[in-house]
Amino acid sequence: MKYQKNKKGDYNLTYNVVSLFSGAGGMDLGFVNQGFKIVWANDFNKSACETYKNNFGDHIVCGDITQIKSEDIPDCDIVIGGSPCQGFSVANRQTGFLDNPKNFLVKEFIRVVKDKKPKVFVLENVPQIITVGNGKFIKEIINTLNEYNISVKVLNAADYGVPQKRKRCIVIGSLVGKINLPEPTQLNYITIEQALQGLHNEIPNQKDIANSSETVRNRFKQVPQGGNWKNIKEFEGKYKHSILYRRLSLDEVCFTFPHAAKNLIIHPTEDRILSVRECARILSFPDNFVFHGGLNDKYQQVANAVPPLMAEAIAKEIKNVFNEYSTKNQVNTKIELVGIK
Repeated sequence: MKYQKNKKGDYNLTYNVVSLFSGAGGMDLGFVNQGFKIVWANDFNKSACETYKNNFGDHIVCGDITQIKSEDIPDCDIVIGGSPCQGFSVANRQTGFLDNPKNFLVKEFIRVVKDKKPKVFVLENVPQIITVGNGKFIKEIINTLNEYNISVKVLNAADYGVPQKRKRCIVIGSLVGKINLPEPTQLNYITIEQALQGLHNEIPNQKDIANSSETVRNRFKQVPQGGNWKNIKEFEGKYKHSILYRRLSLDEVCFTFPHAAKNLIIHPTEDRILSVRECARILSFPDNFVFHGGLNDKYQQVANAVPPLMAEAIAKEIKNVFNEYSTKNQVNTKIELVGIK
């Protein structure tokens, strides 16, 4: 943490963040909106890195995190990231979940945290990480990072102004005092009608829409708001658990969906798949955040993203504790101020 001059000539504390598995930058946007500075970011996907670079800057490194040495990552106050977990069902009970090769990316996140020793880390993941193995997986992570005061909670993005019920597990580790996960800030959920209000083709990514055949469009016509494949006669009894051909309801908060084009998620009033911008609105991305890459890549970037408004609520809690910590340690922060011109 360092002091920087603001426009009025006063000094404000800034906190430096390293972002891992950044994707398009949903979590990063939430932290930036709370005044944090992202000093280094990383992702493997070239299209996501292009989107990140165009919205945030050149500090993203596109490449395999396993090939990046910790000494090549700058020192920071916070490490954030949503490392994928895949080895839930096949983890060896004797060796543990973190020994499962499919969970190597979680180990990479832990490796960077242990090497860089940030004051705070934030790990985002699927809710199953808490329950799998009767809680053994999350306990392994906590034990591996036992020098940190750790809080774990499943958050619903809709509770923070995101127009989608999207549950994610958030793990916060802190060396500056316990950091609680944010309480809900949105009493009345944002509906699809509110989320899509004012959209037009001049807004970036609104024209990015997956084309559908005439056969598929005719199927769309059979599905009412809130309906899905069950309303399509030719599919009767075909699927048991699927969100295929699900149409959004204007007066409801959106359900969780992954890639909108692959799952044929239907616009509430038009017989077509949602646009990339409509998906982004549902995830709480602002209209000036532009997605780059191929059409399929754009849809996937949104699907993989942490909702910025939920990330911002998390960042606000962290900032409050950091500011409290800085106030109690004024001697140290004043020393950092020496030499600033």
